[in-house]
Amino acid sequence: MKNIIDYLTIKSTINELAKTENVALVDKLLEILNNNKIAKPEKHNKKEDIETNHYKIDLSKNQLNDIIDLLMDLEVESLTIDGESTQLTSHFASLIDKWSSIKV
Repeated sequence: MKNIIDYLTIKSTINELAKTENVALVDKLLEILNNNKIAKPEKHNKKEDIETNHYKIDLSKNQLNDIIDLLMDLEVESLTIDGESTQLTSHFASLIDKWSSIKV
């Protein structure tokens, strides 16, 4: 399946977007969490664990670009004064990779 992202990626993104007061995009991601959950296989060993959920992403190109732009800004801001990566830099890079895999 295409255009699928895990719960923790969406939740982390919502947390960062909330800091920017981008209410419309936060609401859209919350809508995805509420309505686009992909059913787990019958024998999944963590059926009730929300952190193992995955969701079908239906965003516009502009919405997706807004998410990626924000995360790229945060990635740069997380570098040390000498331009070295931090754990936060790696976290944002991982989020960027996941969102960049979405095709609209």
